[in-house]
Parts: sequence; structure tokens; C-alpha cells
Amino acid sequence: MFDARPVVTVGFLLSTEGTYRRMGRGALQGLQDALAELNAEADRNVRLEAICVDPRGEPAEYSRGVARLLAAGVKHVFGTTLSASRKEIIPDLDQHGALLWYSSPYEGFESSESVLYLGGCPNQTLLPLLRYALAHFGRRAFLLGSNYVWGWESNRIAREVLEANGAQVLGEKYWHLGATGFEPLVETLMREQPAFVLNNLVGESSYAFLKQLDHACAGKGLRLPVLSCNLTEAELDAVGPMHALRLLSCGPFFEALDPGFRARQQAHGPRRCSHYYAGAYAALRLFADALQACGDATPAAICEHLHGHAMASVLGNLSVSPRNHHSALGSHIAELRQGNFEIVHSAAQPLAADPYLTVTDLHAGVADRHVRGATHLRIVK
Repeated sequence: MFDARPVVTVGFLLSTEGTYRRMGRGALQGLQDALAELNAEADRNVRLEAICVDPRGEPAEYSRGVARLLAAGVKHVFGTTLSASRKEIIPDLDQHGALLWYSSPYEGFESSESVLYLGGCPNQTLLPLLRYALAHFGRRAFLLGSNYVWGWESNRIAREVLEANGAQVLGEKYWHLGATGFEPLVETLMREQPAFVLNNLVGESSYAFLKQLDHACAGKGLRLPVLSCNLTEAELDAVGPMHALRLLSCGPFFEALDPGFRARQQAHGPRRCSHYYAGAYAALRLFADALQACGDATPAAICEHLHGHAMASVLGNLSVSPRNHHSALGSHIAELRQGNFEIVHSAAQPLAADPYLTVTDLHAGVADRHVRGATHLRIVK
């Protein structure tokens, strides 16, 4: 059937190949499903078309990909997964007056007029998870991450929070993206026996580490909590069954929060509605709703509307702050049990974003506060 509605073209910039492909595939599915639903709604004033670019996990391809989208006249780009790829394209967005809708969790300490941050920053994800761990597991932590900005900054913040609350950081280690050999690390963890591990590894590295650590813990009869702010339902097939580890994650969405949403999305085909899926889905619908309301697709008009109007989404009511381009989000902690995440704690209300941690009390919510003393670094071999 001929559709006479005017067309607005958007860009999808996500890697569906490479070491973090499962995250990108989840987000792309969310975008594609939202696109199909929006174009099927007869009351929409415009029809959306998407140009999809797959950088295949190669950093340089993000620059080429966004250049292709901008050359085609795209003003709204949805995607990128890693902070490195987001930072790579911000100058291009700035120079062309385009807007990135970024719905992945990230490490904070950024606020760009060319980015809408809808995935959660540390005071909405990492800090609640650390407070939960300190209250339930103990005060001996081990930090690890992939060797780029997500791992560095997340662990820097974690160290500050842990030491502010009298906890001990036993060690901090980094691996290249895609690394899968963790035998020395596992041996160290078996020897040190931390109360919990903060895992900021990404993609295939994370899955390999979890499997190797789970095997070692099972052999010694240990139940070790491993925390993450980027492990979602999109990756559980790659992680596989856990026999000894307790895997906990924190974010604004898990399937258990809205089983009805997951059930409805199966109309598009089999789906795991992870945070990456739900965040990307919500971002495109948020854009379409703002466009419907204001009738102007320019980034300036869309942002002005979002600054003044809270809009319903699968992530809750979203309202973009004109001060930092972030949104208040729900904060939920879930533990993997029998192949699914079950909610173990939720914040009483959505948390306003504090990307620079300028108003957040690093002690808040942790019992038995300690006076912060000098930082002691410890070399772990």
C-alpha cells in the first residue's frame, strides 16, 4: 500500500560483529522493532526510514560510518555501544548539528549537546550496585576491566566509593578487548578470595572470564559474587549456566520488570529484551513521540520539546535535563538465577543523573561509615 506520509530518515550505527556484537545486536533489534511498530501506527504524521551502518567493532569504522550517515542528511543517529565509539563521533556530530541517541550504560563525566544519554551513568548504576555489595557481601573487593575508558573510569569511581566506605581494594587489572585467557587472574582470585569482584570486562572477554572463574570456584566449593553494570539478558546464552558464581547486574531495565513488554515483543520473533534492546527501543519511540508533538525534526526542536515534557516509555517517564542531556532513570539490581535475572533491589524512585558526581554522597546508603584516610595502593602479582 502506498504511504503518502513525509519521510524522516534516521541512522542506526551499531556493531553486530566483533567482540561486543551481542550488545549491538540487541540494540539493533530494539530499533528495528520500534521502527516497524511506529510505521504501522496510522496516526503518525511521518514515516521513518533508517540507514543502517555496521562498523563491525572496528574503531575507525565509526568515523566512516557516521560520515556516511551525515552525508545522507541524517540528523538523528541511534547507537554506538562502547564509550570509545561514542567519543569517536562526537566531533562529527558537533560540526554537522546532528544528535546521537545513546542508550548504553556509560562511565559518566561527559555532557555533550550533541548526545542524549539514556542508558544510565554511575550514580544510577554503579554506585547502587556497590552499596548493595558492601551491605550484603563484605568489604574486600577486586576490580577488573577492559582496557579502555569504560573500565578505567568505572574502576576509578569504584575505588573512590569503596575506600570512602572503609573497604579494601585487593587489586585492579585490565585486559585488551577480546582477550580470553584469564588463568593468572583466576589463580589470584582463588588465593585472595575477595568478598566480591567488580567485572568491567566487555563482550567475549567477560564471558570467557566468567566461565573460567565459575569452573575454579565450583572446584573449591566457593560462591563468589561478581558484579557488573553491563551484563544483560542479551548475553546470557554466551555466558552459559553458572554453577558457583553469583552474577549481579544493575540497570534501568530487566525483563522481570515488565514481562508483558517481553511477551508483546515476541510478535516480532524470539527476543531477549535486554537493557540494550529496551533502551534503543525507547530512544526511537521517544524521538518519534517528540517529533509527533512538535512537528519539527531538527535536533534543536526535538531537544527543546524533551527538555520540557516527560514522555512515557518502557523505561518509565523520561525527561531530558537541559543542563546535562541525561534523564532520571529507574535503578534496579538483579541476580542471575536459573538462567534469568531476578530483581533483588529497586530504588524507591527514579534517580536523577549526576554524571560528574558533584552532588552524590559517596557514603550514602552504606552502614558503619568510615572516616576516609590515605589511599593505600597494593601491588597484586
